Amino acid sequence: MSEDIIEKLTSHLQLFYRQNPYVELLKIRIDDIKEGRVVLKMDIEKLHTNFYEMSHGGALMSLADTAMGAACLSCNKKVVTLSFNMNFIKGVPLGTKLEATGTVVHNGSRTMVCETEFVNEEGKVFCKGSGTFFVLGKLLEGN
Repeated sequence: MSEDIIEKLTSHLQLFYRQNPYVELLKIRIDDIKEGRVVLKMDIEKLHTNFYEMSHGGALMSLADTAMGAACLSCNKKVVTLSFNMNFIKGVPLGTKLEATGTVVHNGSRTMVCETEFVNEEGKVFCKGSGTFFVLGKLLEGN
């Protein structure tokens, strides 16, 4: 992809996620966008936790789905999730600053496969996931 298209996609994705009420509710932020790879951040606050002050699995799955979906969008493809798997390696306590990297591993015309990994500021791995996405079409037409 050309630099011009990547710049347009980056601007579009920034706006797309700022206007997504669920992403805003979870306070997910875009940190970095490259073709086929997106880094998101989410600081684990009280709203993300269960009774044990550990991040709720649903909040983590939402972050994973968003990271992998954004990686697909960075390839200029609109997608919907077909399936995904999540491995919760270690509990994520309140106050943790998570970084979720979504990476495209298969960029097909009808399906895409992605992986995600969550780490804290020290690089400790908390979760890993993978997903399959159905391609609806191009995100930005003419590109």
